[in-house]
Amino acid sequence: MAETQTTQLWDQRVDELGISLEQSPVQPLVERLYQELATSGIDFRPLVFVANEWGCPDGIPLIGIPFYLVDPRFHPYEEEHADDLEEAERILVGLRHEAGHAINYAYRLYDDPEWQAIFGAYDKDYHDDYRPEPFSRRCVRHLPGWYAQKHPDEDFAETFAVWLTPGLDWRQKYAGWEALAKLEYMDNVLKRIGRKVPLIDPLSVTPDPDELAFTVGDYYRRRAQADAPPVDEIGSFLDDDLREIFRADGPGTDASRLLWDRRRAIMRTVSAYTGARMYVVKALVVFLVQRLRVMGVRAVGETDAIIAVTALVTTLTQNFVRTGHFVSPPGRLAAA
Repeated sequence: MAETQTTQLWDQRVDELGISLEQSPVQPLVERLYQELATSGIDFRPLVFVANEWGCPDGIPLIGIPFYLVDPRFHPYEEEHADDLEEAERILVGLRHEAGHAINYAYRLYDDPEWQAIFGAYDKDYHDDYRPEPFSRRCVRHLPGWYAQKHPDEDFAETFAVWLTPGLDWRQKYAGWEALAKLEYMDNVLKRIGRKVPLIDPLSVTPDPDELAFTVGDYYRRRAQADAPPVDEIGSFLDDDLREIFRADGPGTDASRLLWDRRRAIMRTVSAYTGARMYVVKALVVFLVQRLRVMGVRAVGETDAIIAVTALVTTLTQNFVRTGHFVSPPGRLAAA
């Protein structure tokens, strides 16, 4: 990241930096969402605002888009932290999902006994790190990581997003799935309420005025701390496995550089198939890169090495999803 950018923005409050959604590259995507709603027979237009993260305030029909997506000045910070800055199509995917939440809240659909019978209890406990059932056909697939399985509210939002996606024949795609009943319910409900005035007027609700009351540096420091999984517990536990994967006796490709260069594809794929948050996978990959650098090992065949290390990262991440640890902590090993 350029030193001038760090100096100019790192210590400044985000809410004092003049961020404008209307003048941003995200605004045309918001307009596209509104057009998709109109084409689908829905008059409701959720207010979109600049937020500290993706989401709708609980029970309030507003859509928050992260400030770092709205204003390109923050893109270098997000790239450095997450290695996964969302492009236009992925932002649209997110907007459709959040529009599902907004529809749910605006019409209080979650109070409907039929909604609860189909999706589950709206007041079910919510956990960021959840344990999905990969390839289950009970839920649609829209956001990566089997996200619809996270909570009934997310299941509804994901189902809505699939229903709304232009050009998608959801009846054909989900034929034979249990999730098809959820899509049929969605289709029936939205035909019934699409032209009705929402129970909660979107013009009557406003975002939290302190939503962006933090400095850029504070935001990324807090986020790094909140996102950090327990990679330090791995230590040298995996050294033998890494030497088996990267086992060049003579000349070969530097293993740490190879993994670093391929990290983004590995992170996205592992996150999508395990359900782990992206930054969990990134923290693990960064740890392995650092460990490989210390070990000084090299790869004989790049393709075989990447396949093997991706399998290793997937297994470790799946361990984390199930237990909260990448490897067995020392206490558990001693007790075994």
